[in-house]
Amino acid sequence: MEKKEVTGFCTYKGIMLQQHENFSEVFIGFLKNIRPSRILEIGTGAGGLTLFLRETLNEIGLQDSKIKSFDVNPMDSVHTEINEMENIEILKDNLFGDNNYILTRYDLIEDFIKSDGVTLVMCDGGNKVKEFNQISPLLKNGDYIMAHDYVDNNQNFVENYLDKIWNWAEIKDEDINDICEKENLVSSNKENFDSIVWVCKQKI
Repeated sequence: MEKKEVTGFCTYKGIMLQQHENFSEVFIGFLKNIRPSRILEIGTGAGGLTLFLRETLNEIGLQDSKIKSFDVNPMDSVHTEINEMENIEILKDNLFGDNNYILTRYDLIEDFIKSDGVTLVMCDGGNKVKEFNQISPLLKNGDYIMAHDYVDNNQNFVENYLDKIWNWAEIKDEDINDICEKENLVSSNKENFDSIVWVCKQKI
């Protein structure tokens, strides 16, 4: 893996997002390929990634694809600005309750995920492992689920990422192997997404 500088954040149109600086080229190609009907994002943050996703969908002819983004405390200024765009909804809501991070608000996401067409779920909230493991059973065949701050194992993280590319590894293969086997989730675009510390799985 080519050595690069550590990046903990970058910006998109002046809005901060906690993504590797090469995130855009990987996501643009991926979205062009899978052409999602909707995106469920867990963890809006400052909203930079949400805005990027919305504008990218528009640019590739997917203006009707919907984005629903959840955060327990999204930034109000970005929240207001982005919510004025078509087919985007930012919700200040806690899907996982207050204790033990257990998914409780199925009513807010289950029908959305199970609607016709490809759904992309992006886990980037307060506990990526639990988000990935609890939302995966809701996917349809052909849907995708992702999680940020991913490196496949600790040895790889220490040798190739830490103080070189990315200093956070909040989800590893050992955390999700069981649910991937149970739900028939297979890796998608692994090499590209490894480079920007995301895991991506498709339900088959």
